[in-house]
Amino acid sequence: MATAGSTGNNTGEIMTNYARLGHAAQHELPNLLRELLVIKEPPHLLDGHVHANKYLLRNLRSHEWAIIKSVQTHLYNNVDVPLMYKIIRNLNLVPRPTRGWDSQIDPMASEITIGDDIERIRRSRNEIVHRGNTKVDNLEFANYFLIFKGIAHKCVLDCTTPATTHQSLGML
Repeated sequence: MATAGSTGNNTGEIMTNYARLGHAAQHELPNLLRELLVIKEPPHLLDGHVHANKYLLRNLRSHEWAIIKSVQTHLYNNVDVPLMYKIIRNLNLVPRPTRGWDSQIDPMASEITIGDDIERIRRSRNEIVHRGNTKVDNLEFANYFLIFKGIAHKCVLDCTTPATTHQSLGML
């Protein structure tokens, strides 16, 4: 297991860290957003609310509309992070982050609203998915997971979401 003090110079360990980080970014973080959406925007209401939102009505792409239509039968399982972010942001499902949506500055550790955590999820996921370097040492891995576990823990407390994602992050 990675510890904050270890360097992680073993090649196999570094690649394992990258795989674990990728799993968290592609599966666990989106699951937190899905759990939040089910609570804040029940699937049967989504289509009507999106159609009533002028910004979303004008700016969603055709494939995003198809995904939104599928939410009634597949819940939020087919919705990716960028679309979930658009929905949460534009339907005002949570209070806006301290520095606003899509600020040029990352949320500070002291900024702890659910909107700040949505920003952290989006930014962390994008950093991981779009990084060119597949080498993740133990310190970097531990730092990401401190952030992820903090977000998951707050979602369990603040959003009354099931603890499944929080438990999944603990197992990685």
